[in-house]
Amino acid sequence: MSKYYIRIFSIASIITGIIFLTSQILLSTNNKVRTEAKNQSSLDITANLQPKNIQESADSLSQKNQLLRQLTTLQQDLKKYQENGDIEQEIRTLNNIVITYTELSEYPKALEYLQLAQTKLNQSNLSPDKKSFIEPELLIALGTIYADQGNYAQVLEITRKIAEIQNSRIGSLGSGIGDVQRTPQKKPVQPDIRKDAYSLYLIATTQQKRGKIREALRTAEEVLKMLRTVEEKEGEKEVTKFINTLRQQL
Repeated sequence: MSKYYIRIFSIASIITGIIFLTSQILLSTNNKVRTEAKNQSSLDITANLQPKNIQESADSLSQKNQLLRQLTTLQQDLKKYQENGDIEQEIRTLNNIVITYTELSEYPKALEYLQLAQTKLNQSNLSPDKKSFIEPELLIALGTIYADQGNYAQVLEITRKIAEIQNSRIGSLGSGIGDVQRTPQKKPVQPDIRKDAYSLYLIATTQQKRGKIREALRTAEEVLKMLRTVEEKEGEKEVTKFINTLRQQL
């Protein structure tokens, strides 16, 4: 989407940055899991078995087992931070647990821990500045869950809220979540279909890299619908190519 990126990069740069930073956690986790899955599955597959189906099954099982082991480690870290009274690391660990459950597609558990992290953040005595950095991370985790489930209206609402937090932080380095919530918008933020489509496209490409091809395809198809409503021909061509690539990967 090279030319299309250049055209609309300026209107979505803030959201892009946040999504990129958060997606690195998702992608690094998923890449580690995939590498270990391949190493493990290579020990289990013999020449007499059907390679493709057996490989996929072994990879899937090994990935799940690795994520479950990661959850055990995160739970141990969580207990340690709770005992030490390190609320910031406790919240960040809760968010990593959310991400791991999301990769396992266990969305109710992910939402349960996300709600706990949000409650901890709201009740903490962390500075407004620190809260303004942690809040977008929690929102991105929530947006990832919504995106995987195809709830795009909620995803776009979250990206707009993140943009508001970031704009407020850039405008006043001393302001935080509390200031964002207390200060009313002078004018309601008007939806920008092109900007929204770009945000969803970024999510779709991240879903692809995470190995969630069906979710990426569904998101990309939603992007295509949005671009058609504004007759964004160049964007339509690029997204169509991406959709065809995803279909080949199914």
